[in-house]
Amino acid sequence: MGLKIASTLAIVTLIGIFFSFTFFIGIWFMSGTIWGLFLMIIIDLVILLVQYAISPYIIQWIYNIEWISYEEYQTRFPYLAEIVNKVVSYNHIKMPKLGIIHDGNPNAFTFGHTKNSARIVITTGILEYLNKKEQQGVLAHELGHVVHSDFILMTLILAIPLVFLSVARWAYYSVLFSRSSGDRDDAAQRTIIFIAILVLSYIAYYIGYITSLFISRVREYYADQHAAEVLENPNALSTGLVKIAYGLVADQGITIKQRNRSKTRALRGLGIFDPNTARYFASEGLSPTGSYSNETIAAAAAWDLFNPWARYYQIRSTHPLPAKRIKRLNQQCPKYGIEPEIDLSKAREIKKAQAGKSMMGEFLTDVFFKLLPFIVFIMFLTFTVFWLINSFAVLTLPFFGAISLNQLLLLWGIGFYIIGFGFIAKTKFKYSGGFEPKTVLELVTNVKVSPIRSIPAIIEGKIIGKGVPGYYLSDDLYFQDKTGLLYVDYRFGISIVDFFWAIARAGRLVGQRVKIKGWYRRGPNPYIQVDTIETSSGRRFRNYTKHFTYIYPVICFIIGIVFFYFWLTLKI
Repeated sequence: MGLKIASTLAIVTLIGIFFSFTFFIGIWFMSGTIWGLFLMIIIDLVILLVQYAISPYIIQWIYNIEWISYEEYQTRFPYLAEIVNKVVSYNHIKMPKLGIIHDGNPNAFTFGHTKNSARIVITTGILEYLNKKEQQGVLAHELGHVVHSDFILMTLILAIPLVFLSVARWAYYSVLFSRSSGDRDDAAQRTIIFIAILVLSYIAYYIGYITSLFISRVREYYADQHAAEVLENPNALSTGLVKIAYGLVADQGITIKQRNRSKTRALRGLGIFDPNTARYFASEGLSPTGSYSNETIAAAAAWDLFNPWARYYQIRSTHPLPAKRIKRLNQQCPKYGIEPEIDLSKAREIKKAQAGKSMMGEFLTDVFFKLLPFIVFIMFLTFTVFWLINSFAVLTLPFFGAISLNQLLLLWGIGFYIIGFGFIAKTKFKYSGGFEPKTVLELVTNVKVSPIRSIPAIIEGKIIGKGVPGYYLSDDLYFQDKTGLLYVDYRFGISIVDFFWAIARAGRLVGQRVKIKGWYRRGPNPYIQVDTIETSSGRRFRNYTKHFTYIYPVICFIIGIVFFYFWLTLKI
């Protein structure tokens, strides 16, 4: 494993050094010229093509994948081999390379160069937590990416915003490395032109990037549709998505009666279900097959459908939110003469019971605390810009004319202290206290949570896999308790710390029973951010991400002191 990691890092580093050297040599000698622009576009496109060419081999190298021949696959998983053979025969493509990652995190992915050189990988979590029909649905979805040639298509689509980014960078470096020659007015005019090109091309890049994400989401819908067509049953994938995306899997270690009580307590504690008063819930627990009721699933899906943060993540994601995919799959059911198994119609009532008619107030509060230090900085920066405009007589502004440079220094000293306290307020809001024992089910059915607004929780169960299954450098984990599965975010935020945690600690926790204290949050998927992990053997691992955030106010206070010093010593 160590050799693989070292070799991969060495290869990537050498490639990066080569292209960086070529890039900076080019922009130094040809910045501001059309040949420099062409060189930059060519280098970026070559990097994209190199990435396309080598990424399948890198993935094979850094992921712990057991590759299986089709014959062995057919022996071990005949119901999956049947789907592979059906798709391959119908579409006249070569048999993909088939692999398994031995990790409890239920996941699947495909990669390769073309439809005839595809690799499809599933984890043992898929085999353990999904029934055979759901496994077939997931595999048919991945095969959909293969037959639709999404490898090539997405590479070509990504090339478009990359060209605009190349133009933006060319304009930026043309200003940065411009060499003065000739008339000063001409140089100023050229600078203005380059800045205009920079702004417009970056806007075009961002629009192209958002468009590429939209196309990626469309391709996911097409792959879902392919799964429905192959199985002639959209329900297989939709019920599988519930388990993969929300972690709502039935634990075989407890009875349905026990799970019903757990589910009832969870929903009642969240204020969305009381068996004595809530009339819109038709069931109190698991179905006879051992899967969660539609009411529980709707509670988990309500976040995707109604929380404003979901819309934000949808725009910036390569995948549609799970509830959106389930609704699209449900729309295909009449085509095959079957009823949808996942009914999300109660989601709005559940959301209203928890959060009221609108969640915009909570969303705006979250955004305010998230951006609070930045908002204060922009306010003081704007004030300073107007002061400079007045100082250089560009525009007469009476109020700003009464403020001296010495007073401006005082204001900035005060401003950095306000920014520092803004960071503290943000940390206090984001990392609230009051940790209480919770279950996965209680957490994932809460619609008011967000990436900023957390639920302090203590959960107990077992680490069943890595956050990125099979990836040697995955620093995150995957957790299971008696009510479901949950992603565990251990990321510290400093690359070297995350790297050593991944190679020295993370893998050793897999299979151990643990107690995790942390902050439950919701992004595109539910997760808990770690404060402490304690194993059954008594070992304790801390994560100091919260404490690290206090470095920012300290820096701000130091900068504020510097401004106060100049305010006291300079008499301007």
